[in-house]
Amino acid sequence: MSENEQSYQQKGKKSFLNPAHTPQYLACGILSIGGFLGGTFTGWSSTALPSIQSSNHFPGLTPTDLSWIASIATLGCLAGCPTGGYLIRVFGRKKSMTFSSIPYAIGWLTLTFPLQVWMLYFGRFLTGFGLGILTLSASVYLSEIAVPELRGRLSVIWFVMIRIGTLFEYGIGSILPYNQVSAISVLISIALGVSIIFVPESPRWLVSKMRRDDAMISLCWLRACKKDVPSQDIVDEIEEIERVALKTEKENKEFKFSSYFTNRPVIKAILIASTLMFFKEACGGTAFAFFAVQIFENIGSPFNSHTSGVLVGVAQLGGIVITVFCVDKVGRRLLLNSAFVIMSLSVATLGLFQQYEKGIDDLSQKSEWIPLICLVFYHAAFCGGPFVLAYTVSSEIIPTYVIGSVSGLVTAIGWMTAFIFARCYQDMNDGIGVANTFWLFALFSGVGALCVYFLVPETVGRSLENIHEQGTNDNCEMKNDEETV
Repeated sequence: MSENEQSYQQKGKKSFLNPAHTPQYLACGILSIGGFLGGTFTGWSSTALPSIQSSNHFPGLTPTDLSWIASIATLGCLAGCPTGGYLIRVFGRKKSMTFSSIPYAIGWLTLTFPLQVWMLYFGRFLTGFGLGILTLSASVYLSEIAVPELRGRLSVIWFVMIRIGTLFEYGIGSILPYNQVSAISVLISIALGVSIIFVPESPRWLVSKMRRDDAMISLCWLRACKKDVPSQDIVDEIEEIERVALKTEKENKEFKFSSYFTNRPVIKAILIASTLMFFKEACGGTAFAFFAVQIFENIGSPFNSHTSGVLVGVAQLGGIVITVFCVDKVGRRLLLNSAFVIMSLSVATLGLFQQYEKGIDDLSQKSEWIPLICLVFYHAAFCGGPFVLAYTVSSEIIPTYVIGSVSGLVTAIGWMTAFIFARCYQDMNDGIGVANTFWLFALFSGVGALCVYFLVPETVGRSLENIHEQGTNDNCEMKNDEETV
């Protein structure tokens, strides 16, 4: 661990709200507008699909049509991932995030004034495309601008706003029709594009483009330091970034396409990140979020389906808030393992309830609380665990010289998995039964916990340079650092 890294950690221990960290929180807050939009994207279909059906704007819509309207958005995310990977590599993190607001705004505008069914498909695809670009570029940006002791917290704060957006969508969607809700997101998309202008570019990207002076100015802004008289810490950090950038440039020149299949650190990073992204979606998180209202309509709740959806949104937000305060203290691995175990137990219990619902109802009139309690625990664990930390860990462990292409690849794997399970969720219920569908998700969650235990390294308290150097050393396994704070 470098002296500079130790210095930042010692400063971070003194105060949770260290004044030197304020610009980093500010940058994260601006990006959180995009996180809020990601939440409205996730929660839209849950309330919009019943609204579309009741509006009679598009008579003759079948359950298959509704499933496609909900799930095609994940194909947009899938297309946005490699696009985002290319953009952050060539044009930088800041311009990529700014660009994402364009398909966002056009997509939401299309959903505000849909004249035909295909416009619902197109609008959902575009909003997903914008989210795919933004999620990838924002996660990379936040991991690069943050000091080690803030990196996990800033990433999680961004995802807190996603769940605030989902909760907002569940609430406002129970009152307003789908097109008016979409109009609100158009305005937020425009605000996102304007706001990102005021954040600096990533110093690491600037250094990689041989723009040392610009990188120094950016880093001074992020560390609350006067750019005319940079502190020694700033100079040391720039030199460390330059050292790694030179090494990265050399590795880039030596790196060939075939190296994706032969380079051990890259293979390891792809394996770990892809595994996290797969199980993040295979556990059912996106499918349950897309169809939250419909799930309660099918399995019952002590409240109406919209109120139950809002309670789920509160649980999602609560899970992430807990993670904000724990992620840089207890570590990523423990939170991920705990979350997958809780999710597995919750969904397994839900499957048992669905299988033996009649017998349970005979035993107690209070049994209608069981589905709500199970889903509250499930969503809290999902949002506090894999939903947030899969992106955080992936952006940390992928070597800098392949961050654009590999992060796009692994995020695309996650969205492809999300599309499969979201599109097939209703078909699974009809084909194998609701109880078996829940048990299948419980199985995936359990396997996800095992994969985290055996594969995922602990990254808390370690600089990106430290993580990548361990990952690129053939004689050094990527594992828990004894110097972890």
